[in-house]
Amino acid sequence: MENEKSTSRNREDRTNPPTKSKFFPISAIILIISILIYRYVTFGPFAPLQCQLLGIGCFNTTVQGYVAPEFINAKEAFKKNFDNGDDVGASVAAYYNGKLVLDLQGGYADLETMREYDKNILQPVFSSTKVLSSIVIAYLVDKGILNYNEKITKYWPEFAQGNKENVTLLDLVNHRAGVSYIDVRNISKADLDDLDKFSEILAAQPHSFGGVPKRAYHAITRGLYLNELVRRVDSKHRTIGKIASEEILNQYDLEFYLSLPPDLISRVAKFYETSFVKEAINMFNTMVDWWTGKLPSSYFSEHKNKESVLYKTFQIMPEPFPQKFTDVSELEYVTREWPSTNGITNAKSMAKLGAIIVNNGQPIKDDSSSSNVRTKSLLSKSTIELISTKLPVAFDYVLYGNFTPALGGFAYIRFPCIEDVEFIGWGGYGGSIFIWNRELGISFGYAMNGLWTPKYNEIGDRRGQSILKEIVNVVKKLKEEQT
Repeated sequence: MENEKSTSRNREDRTNPPTKSKFFPISAIILIISILIYRYVTFGPFAPLQCQLLGIGCFNTTVQGYVAPEFINAKEAFKKNFDNGDDVGASVAAYYNGKLVLDLQGGYADLETMREYDKNILQPVFSSTKVLSSIVIAYLVDKGILNYNEKITKYWPEFAQGNKENVTLLDLVNHRAGVSYIDVRNISKADLDDLDKFSEILAAQPHSFGGVPKRAYHAITRGLYLNELVRRVDSKHRTIGKIASEEILNQYDLEFYLSLPPDLISRVAKFYETSFVKEAINMFNTMVDWWTGKLPSSYFSEHKNKESVLYKTFQIMPEPFPQKFTDVSELEYVTREWPSTNGITNAKSMAKLGAIIVNNGQPIKDDSSSSNVRTKSLLSKSTIELISTKLPVAFDYVLYGNFTPALGGFAYIRFPCIEDVEFIGWGGYGGSIFIWNRELGISFGYAMNGLWTPKYNEIGDRRGQSILKEIVNVVKKLKEEQT
């Protein structure tokens, strides 16, 4: 009888194994899933899914170009962006004391054809375009054609409508003109293509704040209004893009098109957006900032309020403007001149133009420059001092953050990883950067085709910022050695 009970218990033990052995596979599965989720959340958005989850099937990305030996860590940071899946294709460049120290390209301009992102690639840079437009305005100020303190009505009398009679050029370049959007009802593409007709539409737009100069980011409209102003003061009635092309860019061996010649479309990189899940993660981070008080409590309500300046600025777009950011690289859009958003360039051209500013307006020569590069200064030192004048910190009612404007229409920027250094310039949607620092002698450009959705008031993102950090570290070290 005892043997039968023992046999029965053994049989039950075999059919009902200990609870611990049951639990182990479940815990292992949970651990594996947790690791996969962590990898997906922290890995860059542009690598193939199997690469993000398992580390297999990743792109075999090459980096090409030039780097000065002292700045090799900046090259490693650039390459890391591809290894981590943060970039598809990109170019980055930097000058230090007038010398090119970094000029790199990497990744792919087109994933469908696996075309490499090389030195011939051109890239739309969205609002980094505003830096070029501001430099053209400074160029006209330097010539005595424009004056920042003059009212716009001096050059464009019809602009006085709708409480805009006291708006100055200084207000317009610094997003305080009260025209961050235009009423696009009953406006056709033909109206927008007819610049004389379009000027009437622009002039009729009322001031958003009843004539009070408040900063509200003029995402698209800043360039449209500046273009009309420039057409009226230029003896040949040229646009900003025409003046830049004919008097600045070619003379200094730069490529920066505000209206791309159609035969160059094959050189333009294709854009790629992040996945919906990655966008949701970014939105979660914004929610955390809102919950912890870093973001004003009215931020989300203003996004939903159809009468708010914020909502109208981002939601009411003129018809030719693309509905998706990824469409911007298509022929229909790159050939249009939108001097706030539609510049097509590369990192080296942005960095070199910034280097000219750092060099007190004097031209920069490097090994790749053509023999006919202009020797005359772009801007006088006094004008550079003027446009670099720091204005009081202002809250932006569209970007919902505080910014320190520079008089010439740029901004003073501190990046999270190098907060002890201020740069002047601006950035573009998706992550492009166009900046310089005269004290350190640094100018920097970064352009890419992988679009990151920016935080509510962030300029650039961790990709460009990580490279810039390495450059600043080297320059600080070199400065210390010199002293």
